[in-house]
Amino acid sequence: MSTSTSRTGYHHGDLRNALLAAGSEVAREVGSEELSLREVARRAGVSHTAAYNHFADKKDLLRGLAIVAFEQLAVELREAAERDDGLEELAVAYLRFAMAHPAEFGFMFQRSLCMPDGVPDPLEEASRGSQAVLAERVIQLQAAGVLRAENPEIIGLALWSQIHGITTIVLDTPVFKSIPAEQAEGLARACVEAIIVGLRA
Repeated sequence: MSTSTSRTGYHHGDLRNALLAAGSEVAREVGSEELSLREVARRAGVSHTAAYNHFADKKDLLRGLAIVAFEQLAVELREAAERDDGLEELAVAYLRFAMAHPAEFGFMFQRSLCMPDGVPDPLEEASRGSQAVLAERVIQLQAAGVLRAENPEIIGLALWSQIHGITTIVLDTPVFKSIPAEQAEGLARACVEAIIVGLRA
């Protein structure tokens, strides 16, 4: 998610991005629970007062990190979709993203980071952007006669549940703590293929 953050300052007008990069770095090291805006500001080479000009509090910073994460996930899913006319590579791309960015993956789906109801929510929009890649592929496969011509939102939700579920299990459960990446990716492909069998036209 980030490159090493400069300890000597930042380019004019780039402080927000510098704080996001530092925030990603700190989250990887200590987790989102222990992350503090003061430490993030220190990593970015600025005072915590300057950081508050861009983020109201820690929650606001985490929201910003989650938005960036969803945007990057969408890019990686679209790249996977261009390599594969099915769904297996989308599942692998999802898993690879989570394994490469476990800190962000751990909080980017937290509803507590959303804006209040009735307020424009960039986190919700970014989340829908990544889900749109899967939704588009479902519609394409339905049109091609591969998947059943039922409600594409329900089919998409079923597939996302499978992909997100296997990803979370691989990342968070003790039984998979030492699984090689290649084996984990094979599991992702197999799980998606298993659910597709039940969704075939």
